[in-house]
Amino acid sequence: MKKIFIMSFLLLAATTFALPGADELSTKELVGQTIMPRVVIGKHKAFKKPVQKGEVSGFFIKAHEGQLIHPVITLENQDKFTNRQRKKLVKTLKDLSKWADKNPRKIPLFLAFDYEGGTVTSPMFMGLKQMPSNMLLAATRNAGLVEKMYAEQAAEIKLAGGNMALGPDTDVNSNPANPIIQTRSFGDNAQAVGKFCAAAVRGLQTNGVAAVIKHFPGHGDTATDSHFSQPITNMPENDLWKTHISAFQIPINAGASGVMTNHVLYPFVDKENTAIFSSKITKDILRRRMGFKGIVLTDGLDMDGTGNKSVQEIVLEGLSTGNDILLLTGKPTEIEASAYYPKMAARFVEEDLQQEKPVLSRTDLIGSVQRILDIKRHLPANAVKGESNFDTVARQVAEEGVTLLRDNQHFVQSFKTVQKVCVVMFADGIFSKQVHQMAEVLEQNGKTVSYLQLPRAAADGAGINIKKCLDDTQAVIAGTSTTSAINPNQYELVNQLLQQAQEQGKRAVLISLLNPYEIPSYPQAQTVLALYGATADAVNVAGEILLGLRQARGTLPINLPKTAKMPFEKVNRLNFL
Repeated sequence: MKKIFIMSFLLLAATTFALPGADELSTKELVGQTIMPRVVIGKHKAFKKPVQKGEVSGFFIKAHEGQLIHPVITLENQDKFTNRQRKKLVKTLKDLSKWADKNPRKIPLFLAFDYEGGTVTSPMFMGLKQMPSNMLLAATRNAGLVEKMYAEQAAEIKLAGGNMALGPDTDVNSNPANPIIQTRSFGDNAQAVGKFCAAAVRGLQTNGVAAVIKHFPGHGDTATDSHFSQPITNMPENDLWKTHISAFQIPINAGASGVMTNHVLYPFVDKENTAIFSSKITKDILRRRMGFKGIVLTDGLDMDGTGNKSVQEIVLEGLSTGNDILLLTGKPTEIEASAYYPKMAARFVEEDLQQEKPVLSRTDLIGSVQRILDIKRHLPANAVKGESNFDTVARQVAEEGVTLLRDNQHFVQSFKTVQKVCVVMFADGIFSKQVHQMAEVLEQNGKTVSYLQLPRAAADGAGINIKKCLDDTQAVIAGTSTTSAINPNQYELVNQLLQQAQEQGKRAVLISLLNPYEIPSYPQAQTVLALYGATADAVNVAGEILLGLRQARGTLPINLPKTAKMPFEKVNRLNFL
């Protein structure tokens, strides 16, 4: 196990840094290496002094857009928006790295991304290329292709100036009603998930990016979102091992640099503490039983899953229970205040270590930081230049992963004689160019297309426009976008569209753009395609399948309930993901 782990680091990069040993650092410097706040691109200047002083280990990178700011993004301005965001991203990371060069110890920063696809839009709001979701990758049944795609993700991360991926997601999505994981998962089978995650880890780490598998010991059997409440997984420990934890063992054996713990409570393992604050889960299970030697990171500590713990309690309990790095930050509305958290954490630790019976052990703190430094020693020194092969591999993923779930009406055969097509796509603005690919591929192949893109929460007047589109057509293609729950307006409009098409004797296709767990909610749909994420390639491939230009090759990597329906949205969720 240890040999595999060390070899993985040797593959990270040829360059190594002459860094100090952890035992050479002061308490303040040690604590600084355990703190990783969120930084918002273009809003990073508040962190200049903490970075220059070496008071912070690194950052997980986000954008205000998609979290607190919701810009109007259209087909016409999407490229301009994306290019502008990428420039902000690159400058932010360049500045942070330049400031880090001035810290006395010359210790580089972790610059980390939640680089996921499917319902996760935060990378797109930073100008990164859109990743195929893990579920689309799993639908290809090709671990080699998963490794290639994550190698290209590593290239994109390095081109932007980053060096760590907060992924791949290793959760086994065993609960169809899971509000937070869904297509972030490779599926609902632990062995398959583990195999694909190990391939992703190899793709990242052999190309110079540290991989952090998450959310240990498994967030796949939860029915609430830990951003907003306390999830609980009531599963006996043996079942938890078989169904969820075993998936993590495979990428751990493949040398994953990091493991991220979560805010879920597992009463059969620890009745009182969530995984982040549970020594039994982190020290006994992850370290001792599973033999993990890398760094342990918490999930975001601004989430409501932390309960009512104070910052002092979070720091002392988080470090004492076995986490090496705390994703310690303020709420998105208080992001600049996060610059003070590293100094606060150092003070809390220094005060604790002076107590007769401290919560923390300085020896354990040195051990945590040494693990951190061992990984940082092999990170790429600077952003690389050039281009990746991302687009080519992403296209291959779409060709092998888009899945035809059913075609009871033999749509492809009848579609050959259809001239006029109504295309209705329910999608947020950030997917504008992607979903428009359906109209483009149909028009390129001689179809006359009436095209509508509507937001997921379509306005009341949308039904009139849909009816006009349907009345002047011979066939209809409806693309649905469900994230954690079905929007009731969208659901009603899609049902009306399918029903009216049937009454008028017109063929209709349902394309599940994001979350396939919505499909049982539309039993009347006779032809159904699953894309697992609205990438331009997946939408284009779906159009080619409907035109008979290619065969659908994907295989559904989950078991869909036959009759269960997803819940309706009750609130507008922020895109924290």
